[in-house]
Amino acid sequence: MGRQVLVLALSVYAMLAISCFTDAAFVSTSSTPHVSNLSPRFSPLYLKKGGTKKKKSKSSTITLNKLAYRNYEVLETLEVGISLVGTEVKSIRDGKMNIRDGFVKANKNGRSCSLMNVHIGKHSTAGEFFQHEERRPRDLLLHKQEARKLLQKTDRQPGMTIVPLKAYWSDQNKVKFEIGLCRGKNVRDKRQDIQEREGKREANRMIKNFNVR
Repeated sequence: MGRQVLVLALSVYAMLAISCFTDAAFVSTSSTPHVSNLSPRFSPLYLKKGGTKKKKSKSSTITLNKLAYRNYEVLETLEVGISLVGTEVKSIRDGKMNIRDGFVKANKNGRSCSLMNVHIGKHSTAGEFFQHEERRPRDLLLHKQEARKLLQKTDRQPGMTIVPLKAYWSDQNKVKFEIGLCRGKNVRDKRQDIQEREGKREANRMIKNFNVR
């Protein structure tokens, strides 16, 4: 009799222990929302965004003739090459060129044009024998038809002149010029341009102040 009671008590105790163990396991799994919180090795890995910095594109403009836009009305523009010597190219790379007082002269034969009165300083490291003349006439590289058209327009129409507007480097790393067929401005035209420029500045200033507020 006592043996049967002991066996029954042990069975009941075993059943209670099993039920408690299953409840504890259920509570532990339900209280854990994500597996990554259990161990640090399962935590997500965040990588920084990499990449190379964007290189700033260098400007190809060598010099700009602002005085021409103020004193002349540009009617047509044309891209031309120029014949230079080695020391002139080196001086241009050093920033020793000034086209402010320059002009283009069309030859009377109508086959070529020359760039006149453009100052290119002497190169600092070259000897005197290899130096160039600073304001020498320089031949422009353009087609005969283009040179003939420029000659006709400057001869037939009074007050027309050809002025270098800009010098820049081409994609092939060669010096190029932008020349313009221009007409001289009178005092009235200059005053009108100044009024228009001042009006644009005032309008841009008002727009900027409005956007800031």
